[in-house]
Amino acid sequence: MLSRRNPRPSTEKSVSGHSLSPNKPNASNLFINGNIQHRDHVLAAARLPRQGTVRQMIMAVSVMVVCLTILNLHGHTSISSNHNDSGGNKSILPPNNLWHDKTPQSPTHHACDGYNGIYHIEKGDIGGAAGTIFFQFVIGQIMWAERYNFKPWVYLNNVSDVIYDEEVHGKGEGVTVNMQQGMEISYVRRPMGHRRDAYPGAPFNATTLRPHTYHFDGDGVWQNYFEPVSDFVPGDKSCVDKPLVTMDIYLVTPGIHGFAPWAPRCWRYHYLPDYITKPHLPITEWLEPQRHAAHDVLKRYIRFQPHIRERAEHINPSCSLQNPCLGIHIRQSDKAAGRRQIQTDEFLPFVEAFLQAGGKWVYLATDSHKVMQHIQASWPRHVKKVIRSMGDDVVRSNDFQAVFDIGSHHRTNTEILTEILALSQCQFLIHGLSAVTESSIWINVDLHDNSVNLEDPGHLNESDFGELVRHVVKGGNATHFLVQKRPPKWWTLYETKPLSDMIPSNMACKEYNGILHIAHAGEKEGIASSFFTSVLNQLIYAEKYNLKPWIFLNETSRHIYDEDVHGSGKLLYRHTPNSMTISESMREEHTSLAFPGPPLPSTGRGHSTVRLTGNGIWQTYFEQVSDFVPGDDSCTEKPFLSISAGMVVPGLNSLAPWSVKAWQYDDLPDDLWRPNNTTLQSWLEPMRRKASNVVKRWFRFHPFIINRAQEVNPVNETSLPCLAVHLRNTGKYGIHREKFPPKKFQEYFNAFARAGGKDIYIASDSIWTLEYIDEQFSPVFKRMIRTQGNHVVRSSWKWPTHMLEKHHRTNSETLVDILAMSKCQLLLHGNSAVSEAAIYLNLDLHNHSVNWEDPDRMSVGKFENVSRQVLGTVGQLPVDIDAFEKELVRSISTENGLEKPRIIKGDDKRQCRKNAIVYLAQKQHSSYGRDSFGILLESLKLLNQNYLSLQNHRDNTDLMIFHTADFKKEDMDLMESLMGSEFRSVLYFVDISNTTYWQRPPWHRKENPLSWYAFPLFSEGYRKMMHWFAIDIWRFFKDHGEATGCNYDYIMRFDEDSFLHSAVEYDLFDFMAQNHFNYGFRLCAYELQVTQRIWTLWRASNSPLPVRDIDLDMCGVYNNFFIARLSFFQSRAVQRFLKFVDRQGLIYRRRLGDLMIHSLTVYAFSPPEKIHRFLDFTYEHSTIEKKTGCVVWGGIQAGYNDLNATATLEEYMQKKVIQAGCTANITYPTEQDLSPTYQHLPSKWQGRLKLETIMAGKVELPGMGLLSG
Repeated sequence: MLSRRNPRPSTEKSVSGHSLSPNKPNASNLFINGNIQHRDHVLAAARLPRQGTVRQMIMAVSVMVVCLTILNLHGHTSISSNHNDSGGNKSILPPNNLWHDKTPQSPTHHACDGYNGIYHIEKGDIGGAAGTIFFQFVIGQIMWAERYNFKPWVYLNNVSDVIYDEEVHGKGEGVTVNMQQGMEISYVRRPMGHRRDAYPGAPFNATTLRPHTYHFDGDGVWQNYFEPVSDFVPGDKSCVDKPLVTMDIYLVTPGIHGFAPWAPRCWRYHYLPDYITKPHLPITEWLEPQRHAAHDVLKRYIRFQPHIRERAEHINPSCSLQNPCLGIHIRQSDKAAGRRQIQTDEFLPFVEAFLQAGGKWVYLATDSHKVMQHIQASWPRHVKKVIRSMGDDVVRSNDFQAVFDIGSHHRTNTEILTEILALSQCQFLIHGLSAVTESSIWINVDLHDNSVNLEDPGHLNESDFGELVRHVVKGGNATHFLVQKRPPKWWTLYETKPLSDMIPSNMACKEYNGILHIAHAGEKEGIASSFFTSVLNQLIYAEKYNLKPWIFLNETSRHIYDEDVHGSGKLLYRHTPNSMTISESMREEHTSLAFPGPPLPSTGRGHSTVRLTGNGIWQTYFEQVSDFVPGDDSCTEKPFLSISAGMVVPGLNSLAPWSVKAWQYDDLPDDLWRPNNTTLQSWLEPMRRKASNVVKRWFRFHPFIINRAQEVNPVNETSLPCLAVHLRNTGKYGIHREKFPPKKFQEYFNAFARAGGKDIYIASDSIWTLEYIDEQFSPVFKRMIRTQGNHVVRSSWKWPTHMLEKHHRTNSETLVDILAMSKCQLLLHGNSAVSEAAIYLNLDLHNHSVNWEDPDRMSVGKFENVSRQVLGTVGQLPVDIDAFEKELVRSISTENGLEKPRIIKGDDKRQCRKNAIVYLAQKQHSSYGRDSFGILLESLKLLNQNYLSLQNHRDNTDLMIFHTADFKKEDMDLMESLMGSEFRSVLYFVDISNTTYWQRPPWHRKENPLSWYAFPLFSEGYRKMMHWFAIDIWRFFKDHGEATGCNYDYIMRFDEDSFLHSAVEYDLFDFMAQNHFNYGFRLCAYELQVTQRIWTLWRASNSPLPVRDIDLDMCGVYNNFFIARLSFFQSRAVQRFLKFVDRQGLIYRRRLGDLMIHSLTVYAFSPPEKIHRFLDFTYEHSTIEKKTGCVVWGGIQAGYNDLNATATLEEYMQKKVIQAGCTANITYPTEQDLSPTYQHLPSKWQGRLKLETIMAGKVELPGMGLLSG
C-alpha cells in the first residue's frame, strides 16, 4: 500500500486559533437556533496530543475509545433525519437502490457477479480536504469504475493526509483481500494536449493474472462517515478469480482531478489548459454538466452515516419551500489556488434580499472565527436572529491557517461533512469557489439554479436574487426564470432544411455535364480554409468543367464537423451512372505533383448508390449553392463526381495552377509560389479577384450569421469606414507563416486614429492578444475597439479554438468575424485564410490592407495616407494622437489622484550628492504587522553611528526614506532629536503613494489580489515593495534626475530591519566607483529555484547569452542590503530584461521577489569582476514570525574587520534565540563558502577566513562552495 505517514511537522502548540473551553465567549454562540444545545466536546476531548509522554498518549487513547462509544450511541438516538418532505430539494440523500437496505457486514458471495473485478478507491490527492477527497475524488473514481464495469470499493489509506487521522483511522487489524493481481489502468493522452494531460483509460493485463493476497492497514477512513458504496466485502467468493485494480497517484491527480473529461471539477484549477477550463463559458455554465454528472453518481452511491445525517438535521432543521433556508458558505483561512477570499459583507445584501422575499432561515458555514465575530458586530439584528450555525465549539481559524492544521482530522472531517450536508438541505445558496459548496450542490442539484457564486463576474445581483427567491418559493421554475436573464446563444438560432423536404426542380442538370459533389474540405482544415479555400476551389473546378456544384460535406472534415449539429439525417442517392471519373494532371515543373484534371470517360459501367449521412455542414451556415436536389430527373443519367480528400488537400488547394491560395502552404514548392519574384500583393491579386467573383456568385450566409456580424460591427450607410484587424496567434501552423505580437500594428493603429478613424474591429483567437492591446496600447483605442465580446472561444496559449469548444460554435464565431471584418474598408492582418476570406467578400481591402508577413508591406506613412483617402479626410489637419493621448492620460491620472512624488528635505539649502542611501519604510508592516517605525529608528541609529558620522561619509551621500504617506515633518524632527542636525541635513522623505511608482502595472489593474498566490498572507503592499526594488526604483532615479538635475551614480539599500553592527571607516560609494563595481551585496540566500520558469522563458526569447548561466542551487543576493550602479540597471539590455520579467506578471501573481530578480540581473549582465561581496562589517537582517516571535528567515553574520563581533553575536543569540525559545543554525563558513568569485579579500585574510553566522531559513547555507558565487 502506498503510504504517507505523519508528514505534517510537529509543533509545540497543538491547537492554534481554537479554544476547547465551552466557557470561552465567542460570537458564534449567538447564531444557533433554539433546538441546538449540543456541543462536540466528545471529539475535542478525544484528540491526541501531537507531542507528549507515553502515559499521556495512553490516557488519550483510552479517552478516545470511551468518547467514540458515546458518540456512536448519540448518533443513533438523535432527531430523525427523514428528508422525504424536504419541499423541493431533489435527491438530497440517495435511496438504498444499489443493494439491500441493511448494509452487508459479511460477504454476499455475489458482489462480483456480472462485473470485471473490483476497483479499489484507496486515495485522493495529498493536499485535498474532506470536500475534495470524499466527494470529488471518490465520485470521479466511481465514474471510472462504471465506465469499465468494475464494482467500486472505498478503503482509503493515509496518502490523503489532510483527512487521515492516525489515532482514529490507523487502528485495527486492517483487512485482507484475496483476488487476482496483474491488471493495471492505462493512460489516455490527448493529441496535442498539455504536457500533464493524462487520465485513466481502459484497464489492461500488464502481466498474467495471478492470485494475490492484499492487506490494507487501518479502518479505511470512509466508513467513519459514510456507508459502503457497494456490497463488496473482503472475502466475497465471487471476486476471488477477478482482478483488484487501483490507480497510481498521477492518474488520480492530475488525472481524475483535472484532465478526465468525464470527472467533475470544483473550479477552474490554475494548471489546467483552456480546452478543459473553457474560459469563454461563464463559470456556472461550465460547471452545470459536471454538477449534474456528479449528482447522478452521488445519489446512487454515497450515503452519510446516521450520526452525520442527524447532526446536520439538528443544526439546520426542517428546511423546505414552506420554510425556506439560505445557506451561505464563507471560506477564509487558507483559501488559495486562484480563488478570491470573499469579504463577509459581500454576502449581506443577498441575505437581506432573501429575507425580504420570504425566506425564513440562514445557515452559516465558515472556517473563520473572524467571520463570526464580524457578523455579530456588524450585521443587523433582524438578520442575526435567523442565522443558524454549528455553534461556537467548532474548529475555526483566526488567521490563514487551515482548520485541518488546528484540530484533529477526524474532528474536522466530521464537522466539514456536517456543514456540507446542512448546506445541501437549504433551498438557496450564496457562496464562492470551494469543494465544500460544490459537494453541497452535488447532493442537492437544485442549488445549481438557486445559488449565487460571488466569484462569478456574471452572477445575479441582489435584486434579481430576491426576485428568484420569490419565484421559486411560489412554486416557479428557477431554470425558466434564469433563461430570461441570460443573453441568447445566438449560434443556436440556425435553421437547416432537411434534404427530404426539398423538392427537385427536374431542371438542375440541363446544360451541365454532370454533378460535382463537394464532399471533402480537408481533414485538418479550419472553417475558413474549409469554406473559403477547399470549397471555393472546388466551385472553381465545377465552373471550369461545366459541372453543377452541390455541397454536402462529410464527417472527415474533423475540425469543422460537429456531431450534435451536423450528424443528423441519412440519404441514399441511387442509380448514379459510373460513366466518368476525375483524372489526375501533373505540373510540368514537377511531374510527381498531381492535381485534379478534367473528368474523363470511365472504364466502369452500370450505376452506383451514394450513401450520405448528416446534414452536409455547409447548409448550416450558407444557402445551398445550386438548385440540385438528389432525385432530380434531369440528372439521372449524368455523372455524379467527387474529388477525393487526398486530391483536394494538397492536390487542388496547393498544386492546381488555377486554384486560389491564401499563403504559401508547406507542400507548395518555392518555385511555384511567386515564380517571377513579384510582390506578394501583385501575386495574390488575380487569385483574390477570382475568389471574389466565386464568393459573390455562390456564398450566401444564413441570417443568424448576418445578424450577429451586424450586431458586433454595426456598419450602415452613414458610418465612417472602419479598420478591421485580424490577429491569429494560436494554432498558427506552417513554415511560411509566423506568429507576431499585436505591438507590430501599434503604429498603424496610431496612423488610423491620426487620419480621423473612429472604429476598429478586432478578430483574434487569442485572449492574450486582446489583453495586450487593452493594457499596452494608447487609452485612446479603448473607446474605438469592437470585438465579439468576452464570451467568445479564444485561447490563452497555444490551443487552437477547435480544441476548446463544439465545432459548430467555433465555426459560427469565425464566420461572424470574417463577415464583420469584410464590412470595413481597411485591414491589418497576417497570413491567414480568415483575413483572405474577408478580402474575398470585400475586394476593396486588397489595396487597403497591410499584411505584416509581407516583406513589401505598406509603410505606416502610406497607410495613414490611404486611411485619409478612405475616410475622406484628405487635406484635414491630422489628429494629434500624442496630445490626445496625453490629455486622456492626464484626465485619467487626475481622476485617480496620481501626482509627482512629494519630497520633504531635511536641509533645503543642501545640494544633492552623487550617491544615495535608500530605505522603503512604513510605520506598521502590511504583511508582518510589526512596529516598523521603532525598528527603523534602531536601524538609522546604527547607520549613523557606524557609517554616516564617520570620516565625513555623509558628505558623499543623501539619505532617502521612501514611504507611502506615512512620514511627516514631525518624524524628521524626532529623528533630529535622536541623531542630531547633521543627520537631518542628509535626510529626504519621499512620498510615492500617489505616483506611478506605487501603482499596479496595467496588466494587473483589473485583477483581484485574492487570486494571487499567498494573498493576503503577503499583502499587495508587500508585492509593491518587491516591484519597487526590482523595477520602479531605477525609473524613479532616472525621472528624478531629469526633473531636478540630481543624477546619482550609486544607491545603497537598507531595510528598516537592516542593522549595521560595526564601524565602516572607508567610503562605500568611493570603494565601488574606484573598483568599477556594478553591484555589491552582503549575504547569500538560496532561493533561485523559483526562478526556473522566468529564466527558461527569457533564455527561449532569443536573448543574448548571459555572462553567467544560472544554476538554480546557487546563491541569490540577499538584497536587503545592496549597492548598485544606477547606470548598470538603467542600461538598455538590463531594462529589456526587467521589462520582460515584469510583463510575465510573476511579481504580483506568484510573489517572485526582488531578491531573485536582482540575482538574475546581476549574474546575467554583469561581468563577475564587477560584482563584490562585502564581508568586512557585521550585518543583521531577519524576518520574525509574528505568532512565535522567532526568526524564520535571515539572521546575523560577523564581519572580519569587526573586533567586537563575538560579543554582538552572543547578544543576538541570547536575545533573539535563547530567551525567545527559538532555534537557529550556528555555522562558521570559510572563504570557500563566502562567494570566492566576488569577495576580493585582502591578502591577510586569504586562507584564514571564518565568519560566525547565526541564521534561519535558506540564508548562508554551509557547504555550498562555488555555488555561493
